Amino acid sequence: MTPVPDPRSEIHVDTLRQELRALGYLDAGVDRFVLGPAQGTRRPLAIAALSALRIGVLAAALLGPAAALGITTRLPGLVTGTRDALVVALYLALLFGAAATACSFAAMVIVARLPLGGQTRRATVISRTAGTVVGAACLVYLTLWWRIANPDLASFAALWTLFALAIAVAISLLLGHATAVATFAVLVASRGATTPAVPAAPAGRLTAAAALVAFAGAAVLLFASAPEPPADAGRPELTVVSPGSRVKVFAIDGFDPAVAAALRDEGRIPTLTRLLSGGVVQLAVDELRDPARAWTTVATGQPPDVHGVEGLETRRVAGLQGAVASGSDHGIGRALRGATDLVRLTRPSTASGAELRSKTMWEVAADAGLRSAVVNWWATWPAGSAGANPPIVVSDRATLRLERGGSLDGEIAPASVYDRLRQEWPAIKQEAHALMTALLPASSDVETASALRRAAEVDAVQLALTARLDVAQLDLVAVYLPGLDIAQHALLGSSGTATPSTLTARLDGLRGYYVYLDALLRDVTVPAGNELVVLLTLPGRISSPAYGLLAVAGTGATAEHVTARARAIDVAPTLLHALGLPISRELSGAPVLGVFAGEFVKRYPVRQVDTYGRRTAPAVLRQGQPLDQEMIERLRSLGYVR
Repeated sequence: MTPVPDPRSEIHVDTLRQELRALGYLDAGVDRFVLGPAQGTRRPLAIAALSALRIGVLAAALLGPAAALGITTRLPGLVTGTRDALVVALYLALLFGAAATACSFAAMVIVARLPLGGQTRRATVISRTAGTVVGAACLVYLTLWWRIANPDLASFAALWTLFALAIAVAISLLLGHATAVATFAVLVASRGATTPAVPAAPAGRLTAAAALVAFAGAAVLLFASAPEPPADAGRPELTVVSPGSRVKVFAIDGFDPAVAAALRDEGRIPTLTRLLSGGVVQLAVDELRDPARAWTTVATGQPPDVHGVEGLETRRVAGLQGAVASGSDHGIGRALRGATDLVRLTRPSTASGAELRSKTMWEVAADAGLRSAVVNWWATWPAGSAGANPPIVVSDRATLRLERGGSLDGEIAPASVYDRLRQEWPAIKQEAHALMTALLPASSDVETASALRRAAEVDAVQLALTARLDVAQLDLVAVYLPGLDIAQHALLGSSGTATPSTLTARLDGLRGYYVYLDALLRDVTVPAGNELVVLLTLPGRISSPAYGLLAVAGTGATAEHVTARARAIDVAPTLLHALGLPISRELSGAPVLGVFAGEFVKRYPVRQVDTYGRRTAPAVLRQGQPLDQEMIERLRSLGYVR
């Protein structure tokens, strides 16, 4: 049997719609959309719920893309392309839509309980107040996001900034108006108020006045909250006063100065002894001992909170190519990561150059017109080309791509270097294996020997790749050698249950690796007539009171034995000064002049510039199959990730 509608409900809804039309609320399309539920025999609570849902849809469509712009700048590693931007906008649309629905519904329910005394005039005031609060909050949010997305307002055209503010005002007024309309409908439906005796104020004049006030307020907030712009926000002209030397950097991870000192006294490491006989700087190290974090600090001269690479382990959000830092490794941070991984919202990933916000020393050198290259450094993937003179980048994923072949996915740049290295890859592997076999001391323990061979081949491959880059034509080349850290972590990272004999074999094997590394570096660290050779070490992942070292030899280096103390952030400015480049005032570190000869310091005083300019993500050739999972598995096998 068909139910018969309650006549009182029909009259009540008809009265409601008449009240809304009397105030001009059902003439606009947005009003009709938001007040669509105000029909049939629905009760005020149902009208509130359905209207709130429609307001949520509006908020999702309008705030999702606006918030995505701010997220892209706040977390540059998260968004790597248009597809990522669309997915982020979808995520944020769902988030803001749900939040707007819940908040507007709660507001309607609360406001509906306020005493009206049967007067529509009071309902009008209350509903417009609610709409004003929502619109103002939305406008403040959008204005601050625009300021975050574009911290240097001076670099944008005034018309573009005004257009952005106008869009923010329009979105805010629309959402505020929708909230006011829905709140008024719920108030009238729940109280049965009557139409006021005086006509409503013209909507057009109120809207225009509100828009002008909102625009003025947003403009004041935008420029009042903007930081002072740098003297030159673009790419500056870097004048090189070159001493005529080329800089070769050999970065060794996992280096313990105490072990090296004992081997030096035994006469077993002549190459390292030679390099450490001149100016030597002791580097304070990061307590976290995270390799990606520490070596990016070395490369940029900035601390992690500035350069953006917070740690080796990151999280990739479902549907995105970009990644974000994993955050805390304890307590709630670990629990949240486990929960989001469990539901497949996130998955483990590794640090990459997409997170990098500061220029590296090889990028600064390239900007100044110098020829630079980097091999196997942390956070150099994805490698690409930017500017007229991009550096050569053989990233930390290069060996994976060389092993598997196929099109590049940002592992090496430029592409011509990949073509050459791919052709020579069999010879490179054979050369590395031969060096490992000939130079690595034997170990009586099978597990120790296996760990040492694997680490030794990694280092030999990196030096063989570096040799193929025509180093003699480069002004700066930096190569990262992780083998000692890999061996140290494999042999000592879980030594708590090892027997004394096993532990002795591991320690002897590790000492033998220093001897191997010394022989491996013997020829490549002999400075030519115009070369400055730099030995750079950090203690690696094993917790100890050890420190890092910076030692130089060759052109411009001091011949005296000098020991100084510095920080990791001082390395990049020291090497840039050695190349004849000015030092940016934005850098957190400063050149360590003690490693240079007195004549060099007098002839080439430290020069400064205000900035090296913003780092822009290089154009990357990414056509091949991504190697994300393969990289995770390799790092897991080497003990870097769990």
